Amino acid sequence: MANYNQFSDSNPHNESNRIEAEKSNETGAEPPNFRPNKKDPERRKLWLKAGGGILLLFILWNVYSFASYVAPWSDERSTEDAKQDEIQQYIFQSEKSEEMLKEVSNSLIRLYDHNSLTELHINEMEEKLEQLSKELDTDDPRLEQLESYHFAQIELTREMTKTLQKNHVEEVHERLDEILDRQKEKADDKAEILISLMEQEDIRYEQKADGSIAYE
Repeated sequence: MANYNQFSDSNPHNESNRIEAEKSNETGAEPPNFRPNKKDPERRKLWLKAGGGILLLFILWNVYSFASYVAPWSDERSTEDAKQDEIQQYIFQSEKSEEMLKEVSNSLIRLYDHNSLTELHINEMEEKLEQLSKELDTDDPRLEQLESYHFAQIELTREMTKTLQKNHVEEVHERLDEILDRQKEKADDKAEILISLMEQEDIRYEQKADGSIAYE
């Protein structure tokens, strides 16, 4: 008689597992000893937090590095702009002062020619010359040549004022012509002084056909 159990597993535990597997196949359930290979969600959150923290530190470091590079350059640029503004303000103020000086001088000469010049006019002129000297006074070494130019023009105007107080008409006119010629010569030197100053301070300018200087 043939032994039908000769190929069966003699281990009762294995037989039990086989039976449970067959039942699971019929019901669609997982075997009792099956363990899914899933990652721990808490550990995953921890890694995400750590990675986000490292990324944030990296971004902050790059921002700090960029700011450290840009800040000194911005401060330097601001300082240079401020220095240029000082130069331009002085030039602007000196131009206004020079225009006023010319107007007052021409007014005195007209008064003299019409025999209307009085001591009061002379005193007013001297006060204005003193005021202009104070306005144009500066300790900035960059403006030394331009300051010297304006002071020289003021002194020539003061000399003109003294000349107009003389009684000899011919002598007065001759002396006035000399003073006006000297003022014109110095005015020609002014363009060179301004160009040199602006090039030294990197100020953009344009010299027009009439010799005047326009700057930004």
